[in-house]
Amino acid sequence: MEYLQCKACGCMSMIPVEVANEDAFEAQDPDEEESVYDLLDEILSEKPDPAKELAEEESSYFNCHVCGDNWMTIKEVDLSGKCQITFIHQMGMMPILKRIAEMQTQIILTDQTVQDWVYYLNDEPVEEDKWMEKLQKRRKILKSVCTN
Repeated sequence: MEYLQCKACGCMSMIPVEVANEDAFEAQDPDEEESVYDLLDEILSEKPDPAKELAEEESSYFNCHVCGDNWMTIKEVDLSGKCQITFIHQMGMMPILKRIAEMQTQIILTDQTVQDWVYYLNDEPVEEDKWMEKLQKRRKILKSVCTN
């Protein structure tokens, strides 16, 4: 299993998990509590675009087993090759922190490959500074909880 360094607490305890496609949602017990699958299904259904056919779709969930920091990535590539990556940070907390990278290529995410970032608190667009401030406050709280 591959461990990554957590951006909140600094431990090598961030575990990436590939999220199953929509077929896995149907196999779940409907009486179970809300899960990552329910959240992903809700997020993907928020932006229905029947004209948008995808060539590729991939989702991953990252969770730190020390401080609880987490995020999900949803990568969508349309038939023209345009790539959109959505990051949902600190799932299960309010407000939901979400940012979307619009890219023309599918290569590694860097400042040079991202055409545009759009930042959201819940579903409201916000400035990058305000969004980053919220994310840093949450990570600071998570780090303080696991170090006390």
